Order: sequence, then structure tokens, then C-alpha cells
Amino acid sequence: MNCIDMIKMNFPDVKVYSDKVETDNQIYEILEYLKKTYELSFDILLTVIAVDYTDYIELIYPLLSTYMNERVNISTKVREEAVSVTSLYPSAYFDECEIYDLFGICFVGNKKLKRLFMPSSWIGHPLRKNYELKDTRLSWNE
Repeated sequence: MNCIDMIKMNFPDVKVYSDKVETDNQIYEILEYLKKTYELSFDILLTVIAVDYTDYIELIYPLLSTYMNERVNISTKVREEAVSVTSLYPSAYFDECEIYDLFGICFVGNKKLKRLFMPSSWIGHPLRKNYELKDTRLSWNE
């Protein structure tokens, strides 16, 4: 039985696409299952990717199992906040801070969430599709 079949068996509400497994509200539980199940052992979170679709932001978690030499992408759709996975994968800290800074998604459970690139006084999140580019602080505006 492969990892996708095991995910579908334990989490029947997920949607499976050719390149990812999508969940609505069980992202932490699925990632915990993939990491702590001995047969799977997805021990490395490669990164956290955010994609803005205007109505929602999709968060994609690419995982690697060094035990099975297999990869899987787990995704979820969020609007304003998401569950932090830093307790499972400490490497997610900087990705969560970057997504918070540039997309405005607050990660519940991340105790040190802060801006990384923009000054702390900056208003807005510049990678959102609805971000206004008429800000006078931007050097390329006239």
C-alpha cells in the first residue's frame, strides 16, 4: 500500500489530485500522521509554498520520506490564518514568517511570528493580488 492509499484510508475527506493531496481542515493531523507513522516516515518538510488565488490562499507542504525515498505534496486552502506546523517540523518557522510577512496569513501556534523582509511599520502584504501598488514608499512609483 502506498502513502496516498494510506492517507485516503485514514482521512476519507481528502481530495487526491495527480500532484497533491488536498484537505480542508486537517492539515496538522495529516502531517503528523505522515511524520509519525513508521511505515511512511515523512521526516523532511522541504518548504511551505503559498499561492494567492484572490479568494483564498493555498498552502502547499512538500514532504520527503528518506526512509521510503518518496515525496508527497499536501495542500490546504486558507483565508486569514492557518495552523502552525513548527512543532512537527521546526524548519517551517522561516517559511511561516515569510508567508505571514508577504501574504498576511497568521499561523496559529507559531509563538515568534514576525516580519522578515518588510519593515515592521509596513502596512499590507505585498504578494497579495489585491495589494495596492500606488504606495509612495515604493521607489518605482511616480
